[in-house]
Amino acid sequence: MKKFLATASALAVCAASPLLAQDAYELDEITVTANKSGEATPLNRTGATVEVITQEDLKNAGETTVAEYLAREPGITVSGNGGLGTSTSLRIRGLGDKYIKVLVNGIDVTDPSSPQIQYNWGNMTTDNIERIEILKGSSSALYGSRAVAGVVSITTLTRPEEPGQKTTMSVEGGSNDTWRGTATYGYSGSRGGLAIGIDRTITDGFSSSAGGTEKDGYQGTQLSFSADVMATETLKLGLTAYSLEARGHFDEFGSDGTPPYDEYTTTKTRAARAYGQLDLGAWQHQVSASYYKNDRISSSNGVDTPFKGKRKRVDYVGSYSVSDMLGLTFGTDWEEQSYDSGADTGKTRTTGVFGEVQYAATSALDLSGSVRYDHHSNFGDHVTGRLAAAYQLTGATTLRATAATGFRAPSLYELNNTLYGNPNLKPEESTSFELGIEHDFGVGRIIKATAFYTEIDDLIDFRSLYDDTGAWIGGRYQTIPGTSTSQGIELSGQWAINDQLGLYANYTYTDAEDANGDRLLRVPRNDVNIGLTADLAARWSGEVNVRYVADRPAEYGVEMKDYTVVNLGVAYAITDQAQAYLRVENLFDEEYQTAEGFNTQGQAVYVGLRASF
Repeated sequence: MKKFLATASALAVCAASPLLAQDAYELDEITVTANKSGEATPLNRTGATVEVITQEDLKNAGETTVAEYLAREPGITVSGNGGLGTSTSLRIRGLGDKYIKVLVNGIDVTDPSSPQIQYNWGNMTTDNIERIEILKGSSSALYGSRAVAGVVSITTLTRPEEPGQKTTMSVEGGSNDTWRGTATYGYSGSRGGLAIGIDRTITDGFSSSAGGTEKDGYQGTQLSFSADVMATETLKLGLTAYSLEARGHFDEFGSDGTPPYDEYTTTKTRAARAYGQLDLGAWQHQVSASYYKNDRISSSNGVDTPFKGKRKRVDYVGSYSVSDMLGLTFGTDWEEQSYDSGADTGKTRTTGVFGEVQYAATSALDLSGSVRYDHHSNFGDHVTGRLAAAYQLTGATTLRATAATGFRAPSLYELNNTLYGNPNLKPEESTSFELGIEHDFGVGRIIKATAFYTEIDDLIDFRSLYDDTGAWIGGRYQTIPGTSTSQGIELSGQWAINDQLGLYANYTYTDAEDANGDRLLRVPRNDVNIGLTADLAARWSGEVNVRYVADRPAEYGVEMKDYTVVNLGVAYAITDQAQAYLRVENLFDEEYQTAEGFNTQGQAVYVGLRASF
């Protein structure tokens, strides 16, 4: 069943962080993966909000892509320019991809060659994913530039917990002549293990353009690898890698384009991370190095436009358990990013130093504070901070609060692109606050309310330019002087009705405006999700999810209508190791758009079989 959790002020807390006083009171046994250290850490209730999604959650759902599933979460909305492979964006509490850091197995996979450094969610399906963690709120104090809205951390399937081997396979087919296949192999031994996963998706798709009829197909292959070994009793060495090769067709705005309809994007991603962890008792140390390369080619009307992005990164994270009440986490990192579009190039380097203190002041009060210093090769020095607190009002009720500052440096594209760039841009600076309360009734019954507020000074956005006659003559990235804001409230909960039925629901109200008072595009004021999970019989299980989105700002003068989408998943356990399942997306064939001028998936039915041995 879905789990709604609160955890430490950042995911980067090292595994050696002390077991503070509040650890005796946890929602459950779940731990949070500490991405910078590569280790799991106990769930510390120190203020920030984290949503945790497990492999079982994804298996039982009706959605095809991770983005579609994440749209269920409180405070998260998704928009896309069509089906699989097309440009797809995520927003957390009204703030878009440029404010979200995305990690896959600890590797930053946001693309430096994108107009605003971000991750394209259009290529990632729910296959071969073990865990997703969504850290909400400004995390620049540990993650630096861009982590203003939060961090999304994705962990692909890892080696078996028990010694031995495990193989899983699945195959699925359905609407739009869609086929998906996955295979994983994992091994665990006395001193280490490994995991390899591959998944491939092929579909004829549907017309991305709302005014088109030509189908926009997609084919993509993702590969993940992880391995670790205890080199000594105290030293662990590890390696993880991720790759993507995809080709997806897209439509020009408002139409299919010009025959022979040759608009498509090819994507080739390669990423790897190597690390070493040294366990010296009270002291813990981890050093890691990662490399990311993404090559995209956008082809339209016989013209190929390349976009090449690279990132090199080195991290050190350490921690010291002073006592059962006090723990310190500290570290430094270096990062180099570059992009090349053929006509334009750019490169930046950033060096950062950070520290965090966790202190259990009393048996009911836990405090944490973080501070970070960054030196950016283009924009000089920046200092960000974060304070968080959790107070147990009763044995089952916790009050949480955070305050944080952040910054986002302009992307290489925003600065250097010949047509749209602006070399005079300066970094955005932000301040955010969060106040929440949650109550655990026990036996899988939890409710939570969180109020949030973020303000961004001198927000950077694309602005169109017009001549004296009112004709559009282009545009460029510009600073909007003043303070832009995003504020609202999240209400969420889960309720175990009995041993067979579970209910979950959330509602988010978001009011997001720029400094001129104009609403931020594609941010709905009202977002509702309701779901029911069921163990229908001895071998049957199922889930239905209803998502309602209302009150979105108009786009290009076009009203964005409210919509309701219902997704369904049903599974039957043939044996303890084999399962047949049915997924239905958009059960009632709702016609709607998340981005003006672009279609979304109509009713689609898929059947599949998965097995492990």
